Amino acid sequence: MNASTLCTKLAENQLQGRALYTRHLKTVVGGLVLVTLVMLVMYTTPTPTALILSAANSLRDTEKFPKTSVSSGKAGYDVAASLRQEKEKEEKEKEKEREKQTEERQVERGIPEKVFGPSSQERESLRSEVLMAGDGAEAQCRPQHHVMFLKTHKCASSTVQNIFLRYGYTNNLTFALPGGGNYLGNPGLFKAGLIPKNLLPPSGKVDIFAVHTRLNFKEHSSVLHNDTRWVTLVRDPATLYESLFNFFHLKNGYNLDLSSFSSQPMSRLMELPRYGGKFGKNQMLFDLGYSDNMSVTQLRQAIEELDGLFDLVMVAERMDESLVLLRHLLCWSLHDVVVFTKNARRQEVKPTLDPQTRQTLRELNSADALLYDHFMAKHRRAVLEFGVRRMADEVSALRSLRDEYFEDCGAREVKGKDSTLKFKEYSGLVSSYVTSNNSDQNCLMLSLPELPLVDTVRRKQLKTLEEMRAPS
Repeated sequence: MNASTLCTKLAENQLQGRALYTRHLKTVVGGLVLVTLVMLVMYTTPTPTALILSAANSLRDTEKFPKTSVSSGKAGYDVAASLRQEKEKEEKEKEKEREKQTEERQVERGIPEKVFGPSSQERESLRSEVLMAGDGAEAQCRPQHHVMFLKTHKCASSTVQNIFLRYGYTNNLTFALPGGGNYLGNPGLFKAGLIPKNLLPPSGKVDIFAVHTRLNFKEHSSVLHNDTRWVTLVRDPATLYESLFNFFHLKNGYNLDLSSFSSQPMSRLMELPRYGGKFGKNQMLFDLGYSDNMSVTQLRQAIEELDGLFDLVMVAERMDESLVLLRHLLCWSLHDVVVFTKNARRQEVKPTLDPQTRQTLRELNSADALLYDHFMAKHRRAVLEFGVRRMADEVSALRSLRDEYFEDCGAREVKGKDSTLKFKEYSGLVSSYVTSNNSDQNCLMLSLPELPLVDTVRRKQLKTLEEMRAPS
């Protein structure tokens, strides 16, 4: 091959290489352009997923669900949040259904309609306002003169009763009273007809109910005002049963000593009858109008009913805190809730329960234990809402004021039976109080035992009502 031919071949190869390079370059550029176009389409056209979520959003909008957003190429819809919202909605619907069932049961038991339904939320709101109110709240509220105090046995209820009897007597209020003694319905449930007509105001309504009774919602409501505040008291059930057993001498009726309870079959203890028809196991629930033998479902329903009915359930082991909550609920002063302990056994005569006996008594009174635990937990929450520091300050002020009254009244404690005492407590196991300042009405009433104080209130009410009925 000559030089001329070789040069020609080289030139042709170069041209072919350039053509091949050009074709490859066009292919690469075309590919890049195509990829670019695809990417543009992907990021400017809604994806099928986005279209589905967008349709779902439109559907939710029409059903008045919360709106959600879908950004281009990516769903902004929070599925987890949606599931939470739907679950919350289901829970609310279930809660409404439970409330409806509870109200139906309450109607069957004759519970006043005013206590439940929509008004129950108002009552709960009132409780919260009372707990959260500051020190100046007293100036903004009005003292409550209508109170239903369900007096439970051996729960320090005589102490709290003294507060209501003194307040009503001082403020010329009317009471629900029997013709004699201090019981209106027990062991039977309360009936309005138990109140003698000569002790009932012309309106048929009383301001304060504070004597022993067995709760009967419908009958109690018939003699109470619509704005009545409902209050009761609970106590640790093992301690309560020990007090009940020894104070009322149940050993004589059962022929069984309390110390031997832990060695007895629970089936035998459960079959012990109510002593005198009044006293026995699950005493608090019995006083509250329920059977002392209920299924777990019935018991929980009962506790739910009681929680809705009572504005305040005081706790005996937290008495001073409970008195502070009471005085705020009723818009009363600290002076109004000062009280000397009533009908409580002296420490030296109280037996000490061994752990095994205590556990046996708690098991025997398991329904009361569930009731107590519920309201103890509620009391703790109430103190937290009120403010722990604020509560401590008020309790301290209450105790200081009590000491001042004790000193100013010249009061002294008398232990056991004393033939010189004009007014005696039920038992020699409890202390009585005497005061050197009998000219002071408040001092005298602070020191009086339950029965003499009820008699004093009754005499005044009879006289007042007779004067009202007398022709002018």
